Order: sequence, then C-alpha cells, then structure tokens
Amino acid sequence: MKAIAAAALLALVGCAPGQALASAAPHGETALQKKLFAAGAKRFTFDGWAGPAFPVWTYRSADTPADAPVLFVFHGVKRDADKYLGEWIGLARKYRIALIVPEYSREAFPGVRSYSHGWFTEKDGTPRPADKWSFAAIEPVFAAVKAREGLTAETYALYGHSGGAQFVHRYILAGGGPHMGRAVSANAGSYAMPDPAVAWPFGLGGLPAGLWNPAKALALPVTVLLGTEDTDPNHPSLPRQPEAMAQGPYRLARGEAFYARARALAAAEHVGFGWSCALVPGVGHDNGGMAPVAVRILFGDAKPVAGGDCKPLSQ
Repeated sequence: MKAIAAAALLALVGCAPGQALASAAPHGETALQKKLFAAGAKRFTFDGWAGPAFPVWTYRSADTPADAPVLFVFHGVKRDADKYLGEWIGLARKYRIALIVPEYSREAFPGVRSYSHGWFTEKDGTPRPADKWSFAAIEPVFAAVKAREGLTAETYALYGHSGGAQFVHRYILAGGGPHMGRAVSANAGSYAMPDPAVAWPFGLGGLPAGLWNPAKALALPVTVLLGTEDTDPNHPSLPRQPEAMAQGPYRLARGEAFYARARALAAAEHVGFGWSCALVPGVGHDNGGMAPVAVRILFGDAKPVAGGDCKPLSQ
C-alpha cells in the first residue's frame, strides 16, 4: 500500500517512480517542492500571530471557486508538509477544496511538546501565554489564507495523520477554534484520553483552566479514522512512554480505546456525542492510503454513524 501511494504521489507531481524526491534543487528547494510549485501550490511565511514565524503551504486549483470548502492538513513527526500536500493535491482538485498545510518546522517548534501537544508550557514547565500555544496559530492562519486567496468560507475542516492526528484531536479537546467544522483524526500514535486523572498530553490533567468542555468537544463532528493494518508494536515513531503504552500496543488499538472512552464519557455525562469511528481495510501507517477515505468523510459520500462502532470503510 505504501508503494502504491508513493507511486501515485510521484505521478501526480511529475516524477518517475524511483526518482529521489528529496534531492537538493536550485534555490534551496527540493525536487518535490519544485513539482508542487509547478502544480500550482504556494508557500509563504506566516508571522501574523504572537508565536514564531513558520511556513504555510496552500493549494487551490484554477476551477476551485472562492466559496470552496477549506481544509487544514496536518503533517506528522517528520514535519513533511510538502509530502502531505502532494498526497492531497489530486483529492483537492477532484473535490474542489482549498488546502492549507501548515509546516510546523523543527526550528520554530522543537519537539512534539511544541507541536502536537499544544505547547502550553516551556520545557521547564513554565506556562506559555495562550496566544503562543501551537493551537493558537490556526485561526489567524485561516484568516490570512482567506485574505490571500480571496476565499469566503466561514468554517474550516481539519485532517491530521499520525503526529498531525495527535495535533487535531488535542486541539479539539482543548476547545478548538470558533470557525472549526468537521475533523478527521487518522492513525494517531497516542491520545489525550478524556480523563482528568491522567496528566496532559495523555489525559486532561493539568490542561489550562477553561479549555475542556465535554458538552462542546464531544458533540463535534469528529471521525477517528484507523487503518486496520496499523498494528506494528515496534513502529519506529510509535510513542512508548508508559502513559502511551497503557493506551494499547499499537495505533489501531489505541485509537479504538480512545473512541470507546470518549463514547462512554458522553453517555456518563449525558451530553450529545457527534463522534464516529471508521476503519480503512488493508491500510497501515500511511497518509496516502488514509487520505482518499478521509476526503470522502469530510466532503463526499462516506458518512460514518455518530456514536456507532468502529466499522470498515472502503476506499
């Protein structure tokens, strides 16, 4: 499946299978990035918030209207926003959606704490101002891209895979943003379980006051999307902290446990539950294999039942 996804990406941006995508190109751009620019992608440095400046990729095809849906795509621990954009461009063309792909670079956001955990504190535990949390960049990025691209959407959808899924679901549990709509969290390696007895980022303990609102967070249209083959307990980027291991031996098990915990909490708290869970048969830890299903959930014909069991969806 990974080989198929890689070949599709190469074909999309015009490279032959087997060609090295990361080879250095003129002006500091990689070969892949040059292909993305040629396909119509754009990249700018966003500095319109209190935190560090960082790159943001965008894509809108020529026939995508100004009132098109807007989708944020969040990369994983490798910080490979360009690869994620390449795997989404064809889908964006097909569904006529505008893409925003923030690049949370290691230089600006060192470590997972600074990216997918929200960056609520410094390394020594000192609280950071709320306008410098990594989550705080999303709304101003949305406003900036709307202005740059002439978009009129009032809301945005969210998709994250792996480390990006860690970002997405924690963003939701921490309150999200006022313009947030549907979301898909795909193949996260660890979760913030909806449990105040477990410390953040593996639970809600220590989360800044006022962020966790179960009636709001659990009612949102969120899909936990899991590859049925994402079952490698020795995957090199699988989080192995004791709190993460307590969630399950591999990503599929952890995702199912997270969804079950959220569903049980909604029932116990007597609040609405808008979440769903879907399985992608035959796909492992592969954004390219998950994205075609995610886009159908967000903008197409695949509608998992809110509150239902984790069931397969075909590509």
